[in-house]
Amino acid sequence: MSVMGLITSGADPREVRNRLAAAHDAVVGRGLAAPDGVRDELVASWRSSAAHGVDPDHLDPPVVSRAAVQERLANHPLAGAIERMRQLFADAVTDPHLIMGLVDPDGLIIHRCVPADLLPIADGIGLVDGSRWDEASVGTNAITLVMQTGRPQLVYGAEHYCRALHDVYCAAAPIHDRSTGSIVGLIAITGPCAALQPASTALVTAFAALGEREMEMTHERNLAELRVRTVAQLTGLSGPGMVVDDNGWVAASAGFTAPRRIDAPTPGARPFVSGMGECEAERVAGGWLLRPSGPGCPVVATLDLRGEPSVAVTGADGSWRAVLTRRHAQIVLLLAEAGENGITGAELSGLLYGDAEHLVTVRAEMSRLRRVVGTLVASRPYRLSRGVQLRVVGGVDTEKFDTELIG
Repeated sequence: MSVMGLITSGADPREVRNRLAAAHDAVVGRGLAAPDGVRDELVASWRSSAAHGVDPDHLDPPVVSRAAVQERLANHPLAGAIERMRQLFADAVTDPHLIMGLVDPDGLIIHRCVPADLLPIADGIGLVDGSRWDEASVGTNAITLVMQTGRPQLVYGAEHYCRALHDVYCAAAPIHDRSTGSIVGLIAITGPCAALQPASTALVTAFAALGEREMEMTHERNLAELRVRTVAQLTGLSGPGMVVDDNGWVAASAGFTAPRRIDAPTPGARPFVSGMGECEAERVAGGWLLRPSGPGCPVVATLDLRGEPSVAVTGADGSWRAVLTRRHAQIVLLLAEAGENGITGAELSGLLYGDAEHLVTVRAEMSRLRRVVGTLVASRPYRLSRGVQLRVVGGVDTEKFDTELIG
């Protein structure tokens, strides 16, 4: 059971702290096996902290310069939301014992909110702007566990690796950039063990969600501004085209049904876009304008069925090759046979499994196939993308091929 579970179930908090201290002493102090009931990820982090050479009796997080902190904060995706989050924390959290910090993905505190009477405590344990709280610097804490697991964490008392933190608890939650899926930081709160709040994990999770929503709104505003800035260029094209931001998110399109996102364009590259084929990417303020590079730049995909199936793709931007499963090779063949009209999920289920009842499996297979071949395959309906020329190498008896797959 978790620490919070023990406390809320009626266990004496002092007894819980004593049990944790005994477990810490056994594992960290004497190198013994962990007692029953200590979570595995905590023990693994303790041992990793020891391997990093962290001294459990010496807490001294390294601190970067004020200029470095200011630069990181200014360039952070949450820079524009800091004041709003700080004010909301001050207005909504009535507990006078809480310290809140914004941590970047490297474990560096780039902003903290500390009540005046807690400044000596925060400064005393090195909880200051610019201090680094990764595992190699200070050992196990909620920030390090979030960095390892990607989910909210609570670390209480002697669950911390360094003994100087055994009188406090900390809770932390990851903040994701919803436009990229990456973790851009963490929200962490710290307070004395005697004042542990049952909703600590929920609180940091809520603040992380607020940060994610703030970034999402900023992302939407940026796309809208990019759309306005490039409307004349886009509408002036003689054929299909689209505008994307620097991360590949589509701000606007014309002449075809664009995907929500493509791989981020790079200078000189000719990205392949489903519905347009191989494209030219022109730099515009805040993003890229993409248009078809023309019929003189075809994309040729060669499906090789000799031995282990593979697909090789060549175009004006170079070539690449990927190994396929036999099932994925069969799907590519079926899509090629379907032609430009494509094939529905139910039809594909019937061809692959003999009935239309395997739609979930078909979607999963198509998702895995697209992770391998990218936008060579389009959906709604499933088909080879426009502009792709498929060649098949190695004669194939379709009936025999199907039998081998099923068998």
